[in-house]
Amino acid sequence: MDNKDMIIAEISSAITSVLGTSAAAVMRKAGRQASLHIWPELPCGKTVKEAGEIMADGISALGGFGDFKMVPGDDPSSGVIEFKDCAFSAFVEAGGQPCGKQAICYFGFGLVEETFFRLTGIRAKIELMSRDEETKICFETATPR
Repeated sequence: MDNKDMIIAEISSAITSVLGTSAAAVMRKAGRQASLHIWPELPCGKTVKEAGEIMADGISALGGFGDFKMVPGDDPSSGVIEFKDCAFSAFVEAGGQPCGKQAICYFGFGLVEETFFRLTGIRAKIELMSRDEETKICFETATPR
């Protein structure tokens, strides 16, 4: 983990510790806004599969979030997501909330939600379904809303 990731993780832990579950709305919004600034121009009209490929490259380049993979779900407008080796999961104890409830997780949810929308035109909610500590994979869904 580089110093930038360490700083982000510490900020996330502090926000999670102080705000608890209230951090969700603030950090989702921050993630959505970040998508607009990080990737100001994205192609539109992409399929869920194409969006997953584009996001895998973009999110990987950000660092810290680990490897991102998204494939279409049972519903063709939904997605099944895997985040592997997210560096921020190491800070779960400091924030006092489990993975998926940390401020940085909500930031990631918002980032993916907005980027997914901009690529596909589909508004979706990103949620953590489970985390496998052995393989260090967070399993998430992108459910149309």
